[in-house]
Amino acid sequence: MSRFIHSILRQDVTESDGTVTIDLPTHPISHIIYTVKVLNAVANTKATLAQILGGVEKVEVLYKGSAILSMSGSDLYALNCVLFGKEPWQENVVNTDDATRMLTLIIPFGTSMYSSERCLFSTKKGELQLKLTLDVADTGYDGMISQIEVVELVDASASEHIKVTTLNKTAVVGDFDVDLPIGNRYLGILLFSTTVPTGTAWTTTIDKIKLMLDNVQYGYAETNWESLHGMLMNRLSPAGAWGEKFHRFTYDPTLTVVTSADTDTEEQDNSDIANYALLDFGLGMSEDFILDSKGLSRFHLRITGGDNEALRILPIELTKME
Repeated sequence: MSRFIHSILRQDVTESDGTVTIDLPTHPISHIIYTVKVLNAVANTKATLAQILGGVEKVEVLYKGSAILSMSGSDLYALNCVLFGKEPWQENVVNTDDATRMLTLIIPFGTSMYSSERCLFSTKKGELQLKLTLDVADTGYDGMISQIEVVELVDASASEHIKVTTLNKTAVVGDFDVDLPIGNRYLGILLFSTTVPTGTAWTTTIDKIKLMLDNVQYGYAETNWESLHGMLMNRLSPAGAWGEKFHRFTYDPTLTVVTSADTDTEEQDNSDIANYALLDFGLGMSEDFILDSKGLSRFHLRITGGDNEALRILPIELTKME
């Protein structure tokens, strides 16, 4: 019988600006559970998902100071979508001032939770740390409270875990290359484009993209942002896409219907992950397509940029145990 330990590392701590570093347990770890709690700051104006995630500037898991995972709170949200095939759900999304809000994100070390085949390895005390960089002075909410829990797999002897780090780049108009890390197997590459076509223009920071192995096109010979993003969204059936279709009504003492501020027309200008796309090699498809970068001389993306805005590239790698 396999065993797990689900325990609390940080209990309802009111956070402030700066960094928080937490030593992690020494048993193999399946995942960390990070819950962010805030209060709405203004009546009839609920804190947005972007505002809540914006308070979490960076999430890092460090082994002897080297990053196993490193990304923003927004990118972690998108990674949860990619790994679990659904968007994390927010609780109590209402317009009431000081209403309690809550969002839980998984910090993963395998492609699924509780996997004894893919999880983080055993470590010695103090070698493995969770580091959060927080900016709680954002508008839209009051305060930030953290709950952090961890799931250890006591008897696991996995041979690999996922590694996700962030490449921050600035696009140029036209073609440019971004080199990728070499040596591990790739489950996918998560992409963030600052500009996406959600207004009245078709401009996209990442217009098109090609994957190159040793300067030869491979797999994704060429694809448009809209198609790549659309394939990801079709996998998720995002809950946020239905947000405008839920209506709330209140009644005065004469039973006359009074429409609340939550009622909107049935329109949806974008999704919660409108700025993300995925180059997939084994997350939503057979793992037969996992890409092994070991032995390559060069591994890079050739991107056609539509403007000069920022973009982020997050390789989702499988790496062997230390």
